[in-house]
This record gives sequence, structure tokens and C-alpha cells, in this order.
Amino acid sequence: MALDLIGLGSAIIDFAPREKGVPLSRVKAFFPSAGGSVSNILVEASRLGLRTGFLGCVGDDEFGTLVLNDFKAQNVDTSHVKRVKGFATGIAFYSIDETGDRHYIFYRFPGYSDPETMLKPEDIDKDYIAGTKMFHYSEAMLRKALTRETVLRILQIAKEHKVAVSYDPNVREALWNNKEEFQSTQRKVLSLTEVFLSTSREAALIAGGSNVEETLDNILRLGPSTVVIREGERYHVAFKGERMVIPIFKVKAVDTSGAGDVFVAGFLTGLAKQWSVDRAVMLGSAVAAIKVMKAGTRGKLPTMRDAITFLKERGESFSRREIVEKNL
Repeated sequence: MALDLIGLGSAIIDFAPREKGVPLSRVKAFFPSAGGSVSNILVEASRLGLRTGFLGCVGDDEFGTLVLNDFKAQNVDTSHVKRVKGFATGIAFYSIDETGDRHYIFYRFPGYSDPETMLKPEDIDKDYIAGTKMFHYSEAMLRKALTRETVLRILQIAKEHKVAVSYDPNVREALWNNKEEFQSTQRKVLSLTEVFLSTSREAALIAGGSNVEETLDNILRLGPSTVVIREGERYHVAFKGERMVIPIFKVKAVDTSGAGDVFVAGFLTGLAKQWSVDRAVMLGSAVAAIKVMKAGTRGKLPTMRDAITFLKERGESFSRREIVEKNL
């Protein structure tokens, strides 16, 4: 079965807090759910109607089984997931403050609970990559030399077979020991990337710039042709020489965990369905807004019907060419 979107990244377990508005030290109970940035994107894109697949590793523990079961329940293809014997699946705990923002602590122990580091270039099935419409990845697989080589191998395959490549860094600065290595790695992968999505802070870490427009210019010079940068309550967008600024949809946030991932899923879904870039941004913004009004990273992620209802309630609409019954 040909896929619309394959994602490469880490698949972990998020432990969400029962209590909100208190720091981690005061949370009395947590509940587990499957997580990981790229994993969240694939699940939401699947709910929006794309055929998606995860490429990566999990441990051979019960949490690895939880991750795989969750993917399968959400119709995400797991045929190319590698279970690493003797490794545990990574975990993260987070708290939610009074504004709905989350604060994470990640538990990754080298050689034990970091199975994603065991994905080797020889594990990659060229036909699997060549057969998809889009490929998406994050910075998680670029931190180690071996998995960096794997990512570059995939990007070369994608380029050879005209597969669109998108990148949402989701940078974890503390996990990079060498700033120069970080910068050179970013330049290398961006030269093989078409779509770049990021916050203004992360984009500036990668490409520099005294303001978001300068940073956007710097990203474009490095290779991507479509750039979306979130700055506060708006998105700065560049595409084929055009520039636009699109405001986010404002809602009362309950839990912002996974909101950026859901935006990316909505945006990539719009592109996969050949919508205009501004409409794809609106779809991403709509599903992110719906997400933050509910607790949990994966809990009740929105469908396309949810998104269209949300947009109509706010006076937005799509043409019949862009919305057909099978997409709802």
C-alpha cells in the first residue's frame, strides 16, 4: 500500500499529570500514553485522512508494545518499526502550569532506554521511502553519528525519487555537546529539505537572524522552498517568492502538549491534499487550537470533520474543490 506520509523519529511514553497547575514535585499521579513528536504528527495526520507510516525503533518492553498497539489503533503503518532487543522504550514526565503550558523531564539512558539510536543505514528499505508522497523527520535522529548517517541516507533516497521532505526540528539543545556540530548538521540536512516548520526561537538557533524575517531569509538560503515559522500568535510563511503572516486561532488552552505536532500534521495534510499553503496553515492552526482545549497529548485528537466545523464557526470556509466528502 502506497503511503502519503512516512515519519522518522522517536516513539516514547508520555506520563501526563493528573493534577494541573502544580509543578512536577507536587503531582501525585501520572497516566501513560504513547508520545514522541513525529509519532504524534503521524497519528494526527492519520486522523485527518492521510495514510501514514512510522519509521524508527522501540524497545522490546511492554511500553514498546503500548506504542505499537497505539499506532495500529490509529491506522499508522508499523511494518518498518524495529524492536531493539535488550532496550527499554524512552519515557518522559510532564507538568501543566496555570496557563496550560507543559514542562517536561525526559529519561533517556544511553545504551538502555534510547532504542532510536539503533536505527542503522542498512535497516532502511529504499522502496518504502521511494513509495511515499512525503517524508517527515525531526532533530531527534541527528544527535548521534550513526542515526545521522541513517537520516542522510533517507534524504538522499527521497531526493532521488522526488519525495517531498519536511523537517520540524523540535530542538533539544541540552542533548548537543558541540555547537559547531549542531550547526553543520543543520546546514547539511536543510540542503536536502523542502519544507521547514519551526518556532522563531528554534529557527534562530539554526540559522541566526536579528528578527524573524531575517531568520526566514536565512532558512530559505539554506535550501527549503516552503518555510513556516511560529512567532507568538502568528505564523510567518514563505512559499515560491510569496510572504504572508497568518494569525493563530485564539482559544482557552487547557493543555498545550503536542500542539505544535498537531499543527505540523494539519499543515502537511493540507499540502498532501494539494491545498494552497495559506489554507494548509489554517488547517494546522485549527487542529492545534482544538487540541489545546483538551487534556493529554493524544487524547481525542481532531478529525477533518472537527476541523471544518471549527473553521466554519469562525467564519472560515474552503472551496468545494478543496473539501470533498471523502476528506471529511
